[in-house]
Amino acid sequence: MVSQAAWQAAIRRRPGMLLIHFNSRHVMEKIITPGEVKIPPQTIIDGSIHAGLDVALGDLREWHKLRAWCKNCSHHAEVKPAALIRRYGKDALFSTVERALFCTSCNRGGPVRLEIHKLPRN
Repeated sequence: MVSQAAWQAAIRRRPGMLLIHFNSRHVMEKIITPGEVKIPPQTIIDGSIHAGLDVALGDLREWHKLRAWCKNCSHHAEVKPAALIRRYGKDALFSTVERALFCTSCNRGGPVRLEIHKLPRN
């Protein structure tokens, strides 16, 4: 079951955090994951679009597409997840990849933000 696999991955990746499992608007389960919090508080406030709950490239599915936005010049471009996985590996976290990317428009390294979008259902 996809939902259970995602739930188990979230428990492993987010030690010491409150996780809430929703089914539609209904709360199915709430737990505080075992372990100590490893994410510094400033990451949760000022970090990537994922609010400190970092996503690995291997978490992406075939219906996801990525868009990179340059915070300096607002240039944006679609990025192929497969290319990032080949370069950085499936276990690479978005926060790491975002720091390594550079804008092809203004040729400046970072800050670049990756956004996850779903492909249209046709």
